[in-house]
Amino acid sequence: MAFLALLGMGFTVWMAVEAVRRGQASGWLWIILLFGPLGAAVYFFAEYADDLFRGPALQPRKVTAGELRAAEADVRRLGNVTTWTAYASALRGRRDFGRAADAARKALEYDPVDLDARYELGMALEAAGRAAEASGELERVVAANRSFDSDNALFALARALVASGRDGDARVALEELSHRSARPEVLYECAAVQARSGDRAAAAENLHRIIKEAETVPDYLQRSVRPWVRKAKQALRKMGM
Repeated sequence: MAFLALLGMGFTVWMAVEAVRRGQASGWLWIILLFGPLGAAVYFFAEYADDLFRGPALQPRKVTAGELRAAEADVRRLGNVTTWTAYASALRGRRDFGRAADAARKALEYDPVDLDARYELGMALEAAGRAAEASGELERVVAANRSFDSDNALFALARALVASGRDGDARVALEELSHRSARPEVLYECAAVQARSGDRAAAAENLHRIIKEAETVPDYLQRSVRPWVRKAKQALRKMGM
């Protein structure tokens, strides 16, 4: 019993630390602390496990035509940084990246330091294949908030840096992410950059980590992880490791 109590306490502390580190303390920390292991377990399955293994959600949620029309109406009714940013996000959800970037720039005219608007601009540019421009915008976002949007901003920046031929800078970002995330997409991108730089040992370590971490993934997430396991094994075979 003493061992189980100690284990529960350790798990509770771990989840509390993760909630604070991920910027989710306001919504979860008191639940974890008040309900102990039970609250920690709820947080783990509701937020931590799913976010840990599913891969960064670089693509926005699907937006219906009706939602886009509503966003357009909001902009016409009350044009400000909030409505223009929401409109940019809706356009990005409809894969209209050029207009999404224009809407985000309009939002920044109202508030040049708004991180949400800057993020939408960077993400729209990255999705449109304008990597150099995207990296400049996303660098400003992560400079203000390194973990913005649950690390999606930093991961998008890393991808833009790779596409811009800045592997060295991309490696710094990806290795930072790999130290606090088991997301297979992050680990695979990190391994690819490390391999290109000639660091085969580091690349192999991250590829093996994808395979090992997959063994602990809940059944409902296995489908999303299996493709990354296959890619990791293929990469290791190509490296002869």
